Amino acid sequence: MVDRRVEVVARLKALEDAAAPLVTFLQNDNAVQELRADKQYNLQMLNDRYQIGPDQIEALYQYAKFQFECGNYSGAADYLYQYRALCTNSERSLSALWGKLAAEILMQNWDIALEELNRLKEIIDSKSFSSPLNQVQSRIWLMHWSLFIFFNHDNGRTQIIDLFNQDKEEVDELCRTLEEKEDSSCTASDQFSCITI
Repeated sequence: MVDRRVEVVARLKALEDAAAPLVTFLQNDNAVQELRADKQYNLQMLNDRYQIGPDQIEALYQYAKFQFECGNYSGAADYLYQYRALCTNSERSLSALWGKLAAEILMQNWDIALEELNRLKEIIDSKSFSSPLNQVQSRIWLMHWSLFIFFNHDNGRTQIIDLFNQDKEEVDELCRTLEEKEDSSCTASDQFSCITI
């Protein structure tokens, strides 16, 4: 147990050091005001004025993820929010949004969690996926996470009905796909990989 603690503390220190230039920048309100909606401009400005590049931005993501894993959901949510403002990789940005949603749910910030859920829903609805099954899987995960919010949010009862009615076709499609896999001679792990592609 002591060895594991030493390992975790060493990883935390390494991630803190790697993300430190960007974290210091983000803590400076005057510097943050220089950021614009144009991500390419921001990346260039950060590189030119503060010597902050893609490595430090990626380090911020890793640091936020580690904060989440250690139970510091507030820090994770803040860093993931900032990361999304700077990230140009749409897949990584989507991953950060899922992480921020989970952090807000774990902190029981239902209003903010609902905003993040709606943002995710918009992205899932508008994003082109490599296969229809991947989009269905994302919608199913969205429905799963929405339960935490809707059972605790003031207007949750009505919103859950709306969301689940909209996504009924996706649930039906997933069930048909699983039934087809079950009818063939697939193993349980093959069926699991079908829904986790």
